[in-house]
Amino acid sequence: MTEGRKLVAYVGPYSFPNGGAAARRIYGNCRSLQCAGYDVVVSSGQLSDAPMQDYNGIPVVSLNERRHENLPTLLKHLMYFTAGKSTVRWLESLERKPDAVILYSGYSPYLIRLLPWARKNNVKLIFDAVEWYDPPGLISKFLSPYFLNIELAMRVLVKRCDGLIVISEYLKNYYAPHSKNIIKVPPTASFDVNGLSSSAEGTEPVKFVYAGTPGKKDSLSSIVSAVLTAHDAGQNVELHIAGISREKLSEYTPSSGFSQAVIDEVVKCHGVLNHSDTVNLVEVSDYSIIIRPNIRSVEAGFPTKFVESMALGTPVIANITSDLSAYLDDGVNGLVCPDSNVDSLARVIDKAVDLCRDGDLRVKAKETADVYFTPESYAKDFNYLIG
Repeated sequence: MTEGRKLVAYVGPYSFPNGGAAARRIYGNCRSLQCAGYDVVVSSGQLSDAPMQDYNGIPVVSLNERRHENLPTLLKHLMYFTAGKSTVRWLESLERKPDAVILYSGYSPYLIRLLPWARKNNVKLIFDAVEWYDPPGLISKFLSPYFLNIELAMRVLVKRCDGLIVISEYLKNYYAPHSKNIIKVPPTASFDVNGLSSSAEGTEPVKFVYAGTPGKKDSLSSIVSAVLTAHDAGQNVELHIAGISREKLSEYTPSSGFSQAVIDEVVKCHGVLNHSDTVNLVEVSDYSIIIRPNIRSVEAGFPTKFVESMALGTPVIANITSDLSAYLDDGVNGLVCPDSNVDSLARVIDKAVDLCRDGDLRVKAKETADVYFTPESYAKDFNYLIG
């Protein structure tokens, strides 16, 4: 810690630094805060034998808030309402109180505890809003403790915070009438890239990649079907998938129309990879594909995989959801799919194959990331937010 610099504590139930997109979001924002001249400490909810560590110059405190993860779902969600107690105890124990606390996730249990603590200690409480889940059904919407907790937080408690970081225009528009202290920060990423030439040379197949856990957010079945359709029409293409096991792949492949031999030839399943291996796979691919439905959780969020692919110089094929229209320029730094239909995507894949040998797409993708998605780009925004 540096004398004379303000201190910001990033808190929440997430794992850090190995916590998927959430951890990379937090790391990017911590980098922005450091660029803005703040000291930063991260407290995570992860279970750890090492309560204090350092990650690339960021102190990390593990508070063991996530000790109920192995309980049955309903009991786990009920026990979640006790979360945040360890975080408040840790903040209270600090000899030097932070000037601002940024909460990522945690929702109602954390906010109910942190709001009065922040008022009492004259500390700014800021919420980092990156999503707004859709309940899986009508019953869950009204009876699930977990989704009631999220709705209470997003509709009531978040509005009582001293400031907001939002990941999308959707969330900014929702909270703008309730908060004057609000900044929009997309996911950020920074990679050292070794060249930006196409990986597809001569007779090699054009490589498309999907990286992630599909859930409700990504239309992986449509992606698989579209690449198989393009191959069936004579295109030399491959789809590489990181994030699901080989056994799970059958859930996303067409039940008819393609033989197992063709599926095995075209679709390469890499299983669940760590982040470093996923980055390497995306970097050596010719295009990333992101196809998502127009639902609230997608509009409220922003795909980290889009940012990371562009930062690696790998152009993205995507339909327009969330704020992607502000960054994805059809035929310039990637390709826009008009919708999420298989036939539409297959036609875009045909176009992508024709453009693949043109290295300009990769150069423009990297340039876009350098302008919009580096942590340094948002230092002034954090200065405005925290003061």
